[in-house]
Amino acid sequence: MKTKIVITDLTRMQQGRVCLAGYDETHTCIRPVLPPPGIPEKSLVRDHKSLVFPFAVIEIDLLRPNPKPPHTEDHFFDPDSLTYIRQVQDRRSVLKSSLFDSVEKIFEQPILHKPGYYVMDCQGLRSLGTIKPANIFKITYIQGDEGNWDYHLIFYDGEDIRYRLKITDLTWQYYCRSLRSEEREPDKIAAELTEQLKKCEVYLRIGLARGWNEFPDRCYLQITGIFTFPDYLGGKHFYDFC
Repeated sequence: MKTKIVITDLTRMQQGRVCLAGYDETHTCIRPVLPPPGIPEKSLVRDHKSLVFPFAVIEIDLLRPNPKPPHTEDHFFDPDSLTYIRQVQDRRSVLKSSLFDSVEKIFEQPILHKPGYYVMDCQGLRSLGTIKPANIFKITYIQGDEGNWDYHLIFYDGEDIRYRLKITDLTWQYYCRSLRSEEREPDKIAAELTEQLKKCEVYLRIGLARGWNEFPDRCYLQITGIFTFPDYLGGKHFYDFC
């Protein structure tokens, strides 16, 4: 079935893969998925132009739903059908249509802690939603043991609960990489980004990762999109920082 979707989530995964999600014309959340190994990042670009990015309207052919709670939004799709339509101008309205008062209200199940923040697999109504944090506390920007860069945001939600979540937003990761230089160490960049977010109206997209070998029954919370007013990106998106 041909379906138009406004993209709200563009998430970096391992091995050059991405996860994307958005909302159709009835405000139903849809996560287009492919069988393993999944959606390659290179498929987001065609003829040196990005087709898929936050607040792009795309059209795809949905083949069949594949809900596996809490990831109830999954739909298999035909990757050859992907077509860019236009870009949404009223970003705030899109975010408000999926807004929840707190992180826990997105998932409607207990959020467990230590290590990290997670919900149990195989239950729950949804795996994605939007919040407006009550307080931005701190960005962290560190290099892991394997040389990969990790980004986390510490914030308080509408119920004054503190979270420290990994940022998997593809554009955020490319943007942060573009800021690194000999003159700008990661700690300095993190401090600058923290102050920048504190001055903005911030919306966070919060999603659930899938279980893996070490914790197959846990779905860890992650930040799949960071959006600000005014826009910290100045209207750019991931491909502008590649």
